[in-house]
Amino acid sequence: MLHLNDNAPASGFVIGGLHGSSGKTVVTCLLAAGLQARGSIVQTFKAGPDFLDTGYHSQFCERPSRNLDAWLMGKERIIEDATAHTRDATGILEGVMGLFDGASATSEAGSTMELARWLGWPVVLCLPAAKAGRSLGAMLRGFITEAAPYGIAGVVLNGVSGSSHAEYLKEAIRPLGIPVLGAIPQDPILAWPERHLGLQASQERSLPPSQELASIAAAHLDLDGLQRLARTHVPSPSDHLAPMHQAGRSDKPGMRVAIAMDEAFHFYYAANIDWLKAQGAELLPFSPVADRTLPRNADALVIGGGFPEVYARQIADNASLRSEIRSAIHSGLPCYAECGGLMFLSQHLRLTGGETFPMCGVIPGDVEMTRSLQNFGYCTATDNLGSAHFGHEFHHSQWLSEEAHANAWSVKRNRTGRSRLEGFEAHALHASYVHPFFPNSASFLRSKLGFAS
Repeated sequence: MLHLNDNAPASGFVIGGLHGSSGKTVVTCLLAAGLQARGSIVQTFKAGPDFLDTGYHSQFCERPSRNLDAWLMGKERIIEDATAHTRDATGILEGVMGLFDGASATSEAGSTMELARWLGWPVVLCLPAAKAGRSLGAMLRGFITEAAPYGIAGVVLNGVSGSSHAEYLKEAIRPLGIPVLGAIPQDPILAWPERHLGLQASQERSLPPSQELASIAAAHLDLDGLQRLARTHVPSPSDHLAPMHQAGRSDKPGMRVAIAMDEAFHFYYAANIDWLKAQGAELLPFSPVADRTLPRNADALVIGGGFPEVYARQIADNASLRSEIRSAIHSGLPCYAECGGLMFLSQHLRLTGGETFPMCGVIPGDVEMTRSLQNFGYCTATDNLGSAHFGHEFHHSQWLSEEAHANAWSVKRNRTGRSRLEGFEAHALHASYVHPFFPNSASFLRSKLGFAS
């Protein structure tokens, strides 16, 4: 075993893919369930700003899954977070899209491969095998060449039609010298449906029990080989980075923060929840779908993203809570809302089929669902004091009064350089489509939520 520097994540590997929808989430969940059933402690991660896959991970892992995003966090924070959470655990990082896909069409910037190099974790490539033959070996050869000199440590065949198909593919791959660490058969319980933002949210469906996934993993994955691989650290320049200090923990009396958490609102980075707690906040979860009142004596309100459009009728029927939220914000309760939160605070939510439902009526104008992504991608949001905040947008809706009423900040798209005024501020409210990383926007968030500075 190679010696591990104390400043490098101690134990983990990366699940990469040939492309999106390769089965990375299924493989990650199988591994989490399988390794935990053998007595291992597992910490899952997701590359990029994805809220949905982390929800699946957390169903099969005893710890909340965490996002590692190059743009939002930067190299040092990524290494710090991975290090802190793999001291006593095997790390499994699920990649984003294909192994080399990221923010640039000509480099590894923002890709799964870049994260693997930063962390020094071996890459296991998930190969979609349902319709594959000898050509799979040719594609793999190209990935091996592109990954050099780092290399690919192993592959998992996902969706083989049977043992003979698996053997055929292994024979095609054998000349490349890459170990095949598993061959997962096609199974209806592993066919997890997708929707416009990715997988259907785990909160909206029944998933198989962890024991069932653990049995599949034990039967079809080389768990011993994968766990040995996780302990094989690949030296990288990150080994020499000094450890960063954690975001300051407040020693002042805590605030009571009501936070929307249910099947409609569940897009929260684990690091952002950690940050709120580090400020001394007592989090008071409530459901905009089911609860008729806000938690009592809340000092601030947080409404994250999610799928309010899926539960628009139930939200509309909950008139008492909508009215209370409207009155509380107008009376000065600090409120921070992201994406689905902005939608919830608008006048009305209009679905693609034409149905329109009343929302909280705090933000002027309606929100309309769209069939294509709006303002998708990474961005820099400059607030009214001139401070810049890294974030991203990912939504199939548009605030119809943005041009007339946006006043929160100026948002510049990384990819195109186009800027627009975005979000809404009034009273003690900040609502926006932008998802930032709280530890990097700490002063801004403390101000908006009313934390003592």
